[in-house]
Amino acid sequence: MGALTAEDVLVLGTAVVLPWFWGGVGLNTYRAAAAVVAIAAGWALIRGGAAGLSLWRGVSWLLPAALLGAWAFVQTVPLPRAWVAAVSPKAASLQAEAFGPEGSSAGVWMRGIEADARTRVPEAASAAVPAHGGTDPGTGVPSPPRGFTLSLQPSVTLEKAFWYAALLLAFLLVQRRTADDRRAAAYRATLFVSFGVLAIVGILNHVTAPNRLLWLRDAPFLTHPFGPYVDPSHFGGVMELAVPWLLGYGLQAWLRRGAGEHGRVKGVLALVAAGLCAAAALLAASRMAAMTLGVVTLTMGVVAIATARERGRRVLLVGALASVFLLGSVAFFGPLRGRVEDLWSPGAGGLSGNVRGIAWTSGFRLGQDYALTGSGFGAFGELYPAYLPRGESDFWDRLHNDYLELYVAGGLVAVALASWLTAGFVARAVRVVRAAAVSGRLLSSLGRALGLAALAAHEAVEFNLQIPANALLFVVISAMAVAPLVRTSEGS
Repeated sequence: MGALTAEDVLVLGTAVVLPWFWGGVGLNTYRAAAAVVAIAAGWALIRGGAAGLSLWRGVSWLLPAALLGAWAFVQTVPLPRAWVAAVSPKAASLQAEAFGPEGSSAGVWMRGIEADARTRVPEAASAAVPAHGGTDPGTGVPSPPRGFTLSLQPSVTLEKAFWYAALLLAFLLVQRRTADDRRAAAYRATLFVSFGVLAIVGILNHVTAPNRLLWLRDAPFLTHPFGPYVDPSHFGGVMELAVPWLLGYGLQAWLRRGAGEHGRVKGVLALVAAGLCAAAALLAASRMAAMTLGVVTLTMGVVAIATARERGRRVLLVGALASVFLLGSVAFFGPLRGRVEDLWSPGAGGLSGNVRGIAWTSGFRLGQDYALTGSGFGAFGELYPAYLPRGESDFWDRLHNDYLELYVAGGLVAVALASWLTAGFVARAVRVVRAAAVSGRLLSSLGRALGLAALAAHEAVEFNLQIPANALLFVVISAMAVAPLVRTSEGS
């Protein structure tokens, strides 16, 4: 830990602690997390100038990330009504209905609202109307806005924009700091311990008090908590990041020639932690997490066996068979079995594929009404009920598909920027994995990359990256995944 400085402790500590505050979903919680990350980034700038965040060296590929955050801010800026009407007619129409003609006085605006209310409430028709035609708004009431915003919930969108800015700062800081091998090792060790503690506490909590959050309070109505997370799928998302990376590091340390006794002990500990995290994910009964973990661990096993020596291959095969038996027993006799059976039982409850299909169809229709610029980050919950089929009364504050919700919130502009950013990141991550294969660190680097891919695949049916703790962990690990390229560019 001697390699860590104040800014490392701040950002890494935030990533480790945030999951324990119910995933960081409380408004004040992730506001505090964003503030701590901003302080850490500011301290790095004070100490190292622009180089403290690698702002001028090899950072151009992050331009779409900066533009995506800027786009969220733009959605909150009042613009001329004609501009908004040209790029987002539906948003302009709803705001025109709410605020009335441009240039209306406060009195006219308030009396229009009052008149509309009277027509909607039959009992109000007989109420006495003042001689001037309605309520006198007085002198302290503001006039309706002259401009419109692209977001239909600008205050919520602004909150999201500041959080996105904090995530970008966290990425820049961690990418720069973990370009140093000793510091990267300290980050990795801290995160590995955090994953293991989360898994152990989650398992114990599930076994002893499955309906209480960390034994401290009753779970909210109709939720199934696991560890500090209200939704077990969000706990499963953390394990998707953890298991492949722990497995890859453990196999690499155990198989590497000349690793020594200390290296083998670290490898065994990582493998044990990977097993605990996998068991916790299966007990959390997230179907998608179980599937993605199955695919990536199988991939890791095949690569490890292919690169191992003859004697190591035999040991790996025996270990793989034992792991399949133990984890398969957890899956078969645990709650995951019931979750899988629910897929074939429409009346069993939960978010079946059919229910998600209805939701996504409605969400796509919502997105089409705001196709170019989006309805605003965070505005989904307010708009979505109007797009549900008749008779559907379930409450949806998320779409359970982060990619579709990105389109709904940010429109084609956000989709294009996110695609550009993803392409740049994947290209860099592939370069790092290839370089790791040459240096003998393939399994650890590949495991980390596959963990990121597993959670990214999960987002097609969930909203893990809208959970602040999971988003920050994803960003920190993503930054570590491409950090070696920062070291290479600085050394050239």
